Amino acid sequence: MDAKTLNEGQMINLVRNALLVAGHEMGEDGDHWPVIKSTIHQIMRDWENVQIERNTDAEMKIHLYQQLAIMERGLPDCAPDVQADLAPRLKELREIYDAYFSAVDEKVEDFSEQESPLYVQRAEAIVTALGE
Repeated sequence: MDAKTLNEGQMINLVRNALLVAGHEMGEDGDHWPVIKSTIHQIMRDWENVQIERNTDAEMKIHLYQQLAIMERGLPDCAPDVQADLAPRLKELREIYDAYFSAVDEKVEDFSEQESPLYVQRAEAIVTALGE
């Protein structure tokens, strides 16, 4: 397996397993275990938070689309002066919705190290330390 064929979940498990193996190589007993267990716990919690955030976005996409569709369908039933006021606002909401939920071309975007998720930063630091 190379890094290009691993998904994020597999990478997290790989880092967890690498930490456990490193701990066993340092010995079954020792003061390194609390640090290793704490690090593994923090990485897993960060990964879980990222998954929750992604699931929240997916749910928001469904529900916000439904609400926008309801408002847009109801617009013709409004009085003309209300339509004139609401139409630009609904258009703006639709543009915001489309911009937020549109796919990002990651090839164009240059992500900095500081913008990467916390669990990725931790995993990179661990792999670098284990490699040394």
